[in-house]
Amino acid sequence: MQTLTVAVLLLVTLAVVQANFIFTGQPGCKTDEEMQVVNYRHFKNKTAYWKCVTKGKPGIFQRCPNTEGYLDDVKACVPWNQWYWTPILSVPPSSPYPYDNTDESVNA
Repeated sequence: MQTLTVAVLLLVTLAVVQANFIFTGQPGCKTDEEMQVVNYRHFKNKTAYWKCVTKGKPGIFQRCPNTEGYLDDVKACVPWNQWYWTPILSVPPSSPYPYDNTDESVNA
């Protein structure tokens, strides 16, 4: 019985850790399209976003000033009185998700 409890707790912990990696919205900045868009919303934090700076390197975490939130429609931080909720319509084409097997350095 104790072994079963430990196994279930381990599986739940792994599921939570996995979910945290998947849904942040961080782009891999691997495509020309991602480099043209530059800024991508953070899926969990409305005061943060990801910025593509160098092609092939994952987006860099950025935070809006305390009095602003990131508005995906304008790809910028805006004052809270101008901010509104928008649904997530798409995910960046590439992602630095740790299990991404398209990264050549992982397969080498």
